[in-house]
Amino acid sequence: MALNDQAGALQLAASAGQLDLFERVRQVAEAEPAPSFLHSALCAMSLPVRRPADDQKPIIRQDGQYTLLITPKAIVHPEGGQRVLKVLGVPYGSLPRLILIHIMSEAVRTRSRQVHLGDTFTDWMRRMGFRTASYGPRGSATLVRQQLDRLLACEWMIRWDSEKIDGSNEFAMKELKLANEWVGTTASHGAFTREIVLTEAFHNHLARHAVPLNEHAIRQIRESATALDLYTWLAYRLPRISQAKPISMSWQQLAAHFGNEQANMRKFRQTVRDAWEHQVSAVYPEARAEFDTSIIRLHASPAPLQQKLVQGAKLAVIAGSSIDDKGTPAPTLLPTVTLPTATGSDIPARFLKALRASLEPSLANVWLRDVRLEHRDEGWVLATTSSFKADYIRAHFGQALDHAAEHVGLAHRPDVRMRKSDKP
Repeated sequence: MALNDQAGALQLAASAGQLDLFERVRQVAEAEPAPSFLHSALCAMSLPVRRPADDQKPIIRQDGQYTLLITPKAIVHPEGGQRVLKVLGVPYGSLPRLILIHIMSEAVRTRSRQVHLGDTFTDWMRRMGFRTASYGPRGSATLVRQQLDRLLACEWMIRWDSEKIDGSNEFAMKELKLANEWVGTTASHGAFTREIVLTEAFHNHLARHAVPLNEHAIRQIRESATALDLYTWLAYRLPRISQAKPISMSWQQLAAHFGNEQANMRKFRQTVRDAWEHQVSAVYPEARAEFDTSIIRLHASPAPLQQKLVQGAKLAVIAGSSIDDKGTPAPTLLPTVTLPTATGSDIPARFLKALRASLEPSLANVWLRDVRLEHRDEGWVLATTSSFKADYIRAHFGQALDHAAEHVGLAHRPDVRMRKSDKP
């Protein structure tokens, strides 16, 4: 008995051990893009992934002409029934990244310095995508509150060393505070502050340098600081790359951008590659990037919010069957594509055009991104960027592959495999 499209896709993902990847792709592909925003400096450079050995030491990041300095400042802090001078330390992990995206998104959407967090702390956490708010020493609410306090207690310096014609810098802002108050609680009795007022300087600067993100994508990768860093960095870098001139960079350069303090470069490389293959590539399918073991290549790509999706389209189909209005399996009718038989160097382009025409646009955009038809000694091969994608295309697009092969004059459908250069 044939499985319906979603069940078949889930079964394949589970057998490949990548059920989480399929779910991320499905959630983002089936939702209308929703805008979120982050300052370009925080896309170009990241906060610490984990708590530093000395968390009271300033964070210094440099990425090309950008420089970011975040300095924790001493504040008056209630402790043991008294008020003492204390340095909370620098923010770290995925939570301050989510907090910054939420605060900056609200500021950009409302065009106001006054950012309403929520009527209650639980309400604010729900707005950020948390389903529940747990308390206690390691509860989600406690951890969010601690990271919010760390963020607001810091001073920020954002600098871009690019001289104008008159010799002045494009911008150089010193001792820039995110907000006028240092914590997310009132000074009198520790109650939750429902509103944060951004400083005028920061708000004005954010309005000119906000990078658009997809809120649904952020929610799918929210638990990984590395995935959030990679997603926001690509969202900032890829749309700015020239179509005619891709960018290549070393893993050492990326490590410097991420503020990687690990002596083990191999471990860092594997962490980033895992984040790309299992999370970021799923929620940002338009991104054209290659994270090989020796080098990183970035190609011009649309921004996350430029994706075009078919209303109501499903992520997955099962080759040879579909579901009618009554839920009954029915034969799939692939669109007729009239193409002249191609030979030689025309075959890859003609084949991919016919294959795309045989699929719904939303499916083609997700599953055929960066797929190439290559001629090897053993014959034609459809090369993909991951083994999961190869398994999925092979199992679910059989008729479409046959259809495209027939129209370009191939004797049989090409084999579908992961590209050799993408293997660890």
